[in-house]
Amino acid sequence: MDFGDYKWYLVGGGFLVGALLVAFVLGVFAPAPETSEPPPQSPLVSTAPVEARAGSLLVRGTGTAKPAREIQLTAEVGGRLVDVDEALVSGGRFEAGEMLARIDPADYRSAVQQAKAQVTQAKVRLLQAREEAGAAREDYQRLQTQTGEAPAPDSTELGRLLFNEPQVAQAEANLQSAEAALETARTNLGRTRLQVPFDGRVRQKQADLGAYVAPGTPVATVYGTAEAEIVVSLPSRKAALIQNLWSTIGTQSDAEVPATVRATYGGETFSWQGRVHRVEGAIDEQTRTVDVVVRVPDPYRQTPTVQSQMPEQGSSSPSPERPPLAVGTYTTVDIEGRRGGTYHVVPRRAVRAREAGRPPVVWAALGDSMLVERPVEPIQTVEEQTYLAPTLDDDTRVITTDLRVQSDSMRIRAARP
Repeated sequence: MDFGDYKWYLVGGGFLVGALLVAFVLGVFAPAPETSEPPPQSPLVSTAPVEARAGSLLVRGTGTAKPAREIQLTAEVGGRLVDVDEALVSGGRFEAGEMLARIDPADYRSAVQQAKAQVTQAKVRLLQAREEAGAAREDYQRLQTQTGEAPAPDSTELGRLLFNEPQVAQAEANLQSAEAALETARTNLGRTRLQVPFDGRVRQKQADLGAYVAPGTPVATVYGTAEAEIVVSLPSRKAALIQNLWSTIGTQSDAEVPATVRATYGGETFSWQGRVHRVEGAIDEQTRTVDVVVRVPDPYRQTPTVQSQMPEQGSSSPSPERPPLAVGTYTTVDIEGRRGGTYHVVPRRAVRAREAGRPPVVWAALGDSMLVERPVEPIQTVEEQTYLAPTLDDDTRVITTDLRVQSDSMRIRAARP
């Protein structure tokens, strides 16, 4: 290869290097292209309709079942327990008048026999006093017949001694005292049998066979099974929804307020029908709530209920037996409230709390493109639904999506279900 060929290679390489250098310089010093951010997009939200309802409003509360009647069975006389019934155990069941325990009656039987003897002696003394009084009156009449001038008997106490009247009165008083002592002895003998005047169960046994008990010593704590009570604490705004609440007087009447009591046992929910029995006289000073007492009759009666809905049980499984509404059961209580009114129902998450002193609000979707705040007056929340006073339009759709940033009249995009 001669020198001319090398020259053309060098020239071509120079042109190539120069072109690359020019392109690099233009790339470095060329002005940057103008950029623009995309316009902000309105947040996408989910909405739910406002459901308008009418009719009776159920006021829901909770409480724990307890007996309507509970007492301590105590000894009224002293002695040693010589007999204890099998029902006298924790959870034992007994009927009214059944003897649960007995104190040694030997001394009290002896006291009854002695009192009977005293009565017999007092009757004899009274007969003697009356006989002597009759003899004295006959002697007086005989003296008056013989002389015809017998003086009239003196009306003073000393004069009545003539006919033995004070002796007869004393004998009558002694007989009454002896009969009263006999009645007391019989009563004490009956008190050796420890009984309860109602059907019930034993909560706790506090004395057993062979124990010595003095008068007033507790033997057991027992409660009645005829009725159960549930104390439901309600805020005043919810209590105000129950008609005639403060007129309940504890007795059954045509104006009584019905209630449904529910409890869960073994994965099943069971219900009992009850009624509002009364309202406790004072508002709780700490919680500022009204205590409504609901009573359920015959809480220990077990009856078949709806068929089990547990997934592992087939459709042919038998209906479960309702358990008793036992003492200590945690319950949910629905009390029939205001009748004939209207109210709105929205999802619970649609109600937004604000700072103290300001009412809660819902975010309503106006025309599917704007968020507006609407103040509301909640009545109560039941599970995932909140009941509101009817202050919204029936065709309102409320926003259920949580927004990190929101303001009244902001732009939104409502997603239709």
